[in-house]
Amino acid sequence: NMELAKMNVPILVDPMPACGSTGPVSLYSNVAMANAEALSAVVLFQLTNPGTPLIFRTDQGIIHRKTGLFLDCAPESVLQGVAMVEMGKRYGLPTTIAGCLTDAKEPGMQAVLEKVLTTMPLTLAGADVIQGIGLLESSMTLSLEQILIDAEIAGLCQRIHDGIQVTEEKDCYEDIVKVGQGGHFLKQPSTRTGFRSNEFYAPSLLDRDSYDEWCDLGSPNMYTEANKKVKGILAADPAHPIPMDVEIQIREIMEEMRRKG
Repeated sequence: NMELAKMNVPILVDPMPACGSTGPVSLYSNVAMANAEALSAVVLFQLTNPGTPLIFRTDQGIIHRKTGLFLDCAPESVLQGVAMVEMGKRYGLPTTIAGCLTDAKEPGMQAVLEKVLTTMPLTLAGADVIQGIGLLESSMTLSLEQILIDAEIAGLCQRIHDGIQVTEEKDCYEDIVKVGQGGHFLKQPSTRTGFRSNEFYAPSLLDRDSYDEWCDLGSPNMYTEANKKVKGILAADPAHPIPMDVEIQIREIMEEMRRKG
């Protein structure tokens, strides 16, 4: 890493203390220790090459009190992540935080619940990057279907983060006066324009049909729909393929590194 710093390559600072094992049991103390570790890395890299670009990251967690296993997505883990986002922002550094995580071993209700839990707070805290898309089993397994579902979770959380837009374009007072009591706004030009704006998030996997329509479609769920999309993506040509000359250079570099052992 010091050699990379001399080449002005961005360095990812990533302390990972877990409460009660590699870090103190107190959340506050564990955050303080992780922050101290991050700052010590900042000092080392700046001494090596002043001006080295740095990315502030953390993957703190807690351990399962019965087994000692690291837990990615306990509420205590995300609280520590939010605290570290605040510290990284205080230092003026870009922040990337471990989130959108689950300890579930397969896609399902637990995975979605835990991924929302570990995405929403970090999004609202203003993390620049949340890392964990598609991962299951405490980041040990990658699921293609879960990548698409997590993208949906990220879109929903980002929409809430963006909040309510207060602009002249969003002022519909004249429409309220024009429609009057007991009327509806479906025929108003502002309604057609507004529904086509980014103020209304359009999900790609969530079901919003009536019950009868849902039954007619074969009672799909997020995972069956995600699986269909995955198969379609894999069957299609790459949208942005790597140029052949670049791919050859990458393979040559990889082969050289294998030979060097």
